[in-house]
Amino acid sequence: MKVNHDLHVHTYLSSCCNDKINQIPRSILALAEVMDVTTIGFSDHVWTNALIPPSNWYRPQDKSQISRLRRDLSEISTTIRVLVGCEAEMMAQDKFGITREFAQELDYVLLACSHFHMREFVEQPTTDSPHDVGKHLLKFFISGVRSGLATCVAHPFLPCGHMDRFDDIISNISDAEFADAFAVAAEQHVGVEITTGFLPPNHGIPFSIETPTRFLSIAKQAGCRFSFGSDAHNPDQQRRLPELARFVRIIGLTENDLLPVLQNRVPATRPMPTPPGQGR
Repeated sequence: MKVNHDLHVHTYLSSCCNDKINQIPRSILALAEVMDVTTIGFSDHVWTNALIPPSNWYRPQDKSQISRLRRDLSEISTTIRVLVGCEAEMMAQDKFGITREFAQELDYVLLACSHFHMREFVEQPTTDSPHDVGKHLLKFFISGVRSGLATCVAHPFLPCGHMDRFDDIISNISDAEFADAFAVAAEQHVGVEITTGFLPPNHGIPFSIETPTRFLSIAKQAGCRFSFGSDAHNPDQQRRLPELARFVRIIGLTENDLLPVLQNRVPATRPMPTPPGQGR
C-alpha cells in the first residue's frame, strides 16, 4: 500500500508554523501534486470551547482559522482531494478545546492527547518518572477516544516534553494495557495516526523504531483504523511523508486498515462550502 494521503498538515494559520511564507494552502497542494499525494488534510490548531479559557498561545487560534482557510482554498484549483479538519487540544481528562457542534462542521478532527510540553496549561503526570508519564498517556488517550470529538488521535503516545525517555516511558505500558486502550478506540471508531514523529531521531532525540511499531501493531490487532500524517509545519517536513511506508511494511497495513474517510470508496463527510458571495 502506498502512503498517498497526508491528514496532518499545518498552514501559516497555526501559531507554531515556522515557515509562514511557504506554508500556504496553494504551495502545500502544489507540493502534494509533485509527491503524487492524492488527499491532503489541513489540520491547523484551533480553540472553540467557550466554557474553558484558552491559553495565551491558543487564544488567537479561534474558529476564524477555519473560515480563513476555506477562503484560501476557494481560490485554488487542484486535482488533490482536500479535507478541512483541525488539530484539537486536550488539556485534562474530559476537558477539550473544541465542542461537538464545532467538530461536526469539519471533515475530521485530530485530537492531541499528549501535549505535555504545555506544562502551565495541560495537566501534568504525577511525577516525571517513566511509569507515571506512561499512565498519564493512557489516561489521556482513553478519555480522548471516549470524548465523541476525535476522528483520529494525533501522534498517539508520543510523550511531548518527555521525548528523551520515549523508549522507557512506552516500556512501562504493558501489552495488555495497550490492547485495552486500543480496544476502546476501535469500539468508538476513533483512528490512530501514524506520524513522522515516530521516525527516529525526533528533533535530534534518538529512540528505537521498535517502540512505536510495538504499540501500532497492537492497535492493528485491536481493530483500529489508521491515518498518515507528516505534521508538517514547513515544506521539508511535508516531504518526509513517504518515509512512513516503513510502518506499512512492518505492521502489514492494507487499504482496509485506513480510516473510512480516507478509503477511495468513501467521500468526505461534508463538501467544502463556498464562502458567501463567491461562486464555484
